[in-house]
Amino acid sequence: MKIGIITFHAAMNYGSVLQAFALQEYLRSRGNDVSIIDFRSTSQRRLYPGPISFDSLYNAKRTVRRLLYDWKEVRFMARKQAAFRAFASCHLTLTDKCFRTESALMSYDWSCFDMIVSGSDQIWNPSAIDFSAAYFLNFTDRARKVAYAPSAGPHPHLSGPMSGVRNLLSCYEAISVREKSTADFFSLGDVAVLPDPVLLHGADFYRTLMPVALKFSSGSNTISRHDADGSLPEKKKYVLLYSPGKRNRAAEMLADAASSGMLGKGSAAVLPEDRRMPVLRVTDGASAGQYAGPDVLPCGPDGFLSLVADSACTVGTSFHLMVFSMLFARDFWCPDAASDSRKIQLLTAAGLDPGSTFFPFSRPEIQSRLSSALSGMRQNADKFWTSLGV
Repeated sequence: MKIGIITFHAAMNYGSVLQAFALQEYLRSRGNDVSIIDFRSTSQRRLYPGPISFDSLYNAKRTVRRLLYDWKEVRFMARKQAAFRAFASCHLTLTDKCFRTESALMSYDWSCFDMIVSGSDQIWNPSAIDFSAAYFLNFTDRARKVAYAPSAGPHPHLSGPMSGVRNLLSCYEAISVREKSTADFFSLGDVAVLPDPVLLHGADFYRTLMPVALKFSSGSNTISRHDADGSLPEKKKYVLLYSPGKRNRAAEMLADAASSGMLGKGSAAVLPEDRRMPVLRVTDGASAGQYAGPDVLPCGPDGFLSLVADSACTVGTSFHLMVFSMLFARDFWCPDAASDSRKIQLLTAAGLDPGSTFFPFSRPEIQSRLSSALSGMRQNADKFWTSLGV
């Protein structure tokens, strides 16, 4: 079967790109010919601009500031975008045509596809800057329409659904969502709640994507990844911090406390500077002030996986950071889990209390519970696709 996927594959966001790749590979493993529809809207391109961009007044002002005062940020953004492009070129199978507008999608002949899939990620979040009705497949009636685990975001009650969405949804052959809150938001009733695509694969699947050689510096600390199995010497462990969007002070304080030895197993009084683990940080492409010093790394999605897998622990507000911390058995610190419907659902399914700020994914008993929960989720996903003949 020839299947097209439309999602946030071109966002400079680690979770967005990796979930697109994960769904592509899952459907391909079931014997299908799979392509990702290369849709890159104007709003998305403005949200993730190049280091020198004049496509909006906001980006033009930031470009002038970089050119006058901050060439380091220009170099940082260029390296990061090159890393994302390299990952997409190697791992994503895109349509030959790149679509920049909904009208371009509507004018294309989609009869060459047997099925088009919406999902996953926050493509059904009307408050997202790069939201488009195209993610409800308004551009064709020539193929079977299916939704796999799209999300309306962490707080879907904050804004109303777009007008006319019910008519678009009525044209779907099958709908599943990533969180029950998304089903409630769109009044979908009893539809399947299925896992984010990255959870359809285990840690070993992602280890095949990791670069064997990864070098970066953190202040006075040089950390090298040089073992084929991805291991790092214990003395070179670090805390990984990732909070997309604006800086999150609560997450930064947790990362500093973990680095100082004040949190987690064997916690003690504040460690002296020379005994602390470095805090390494990654940002998404929409973050203001992307470059904030040598501890912020311009890696691509494969480098992000390496950083999670090799960390001592992770800290942040990113949903996908939490997911990959689960898969790689890395303890995770999060200041906002109890207020995020996406995290609440997944943590509850794993038998963890979302009201906590600490999630000990490294503990064997937690990994055992997670393995059981993930097995059930994957079986449900398999049943969903099997029922469609995929």
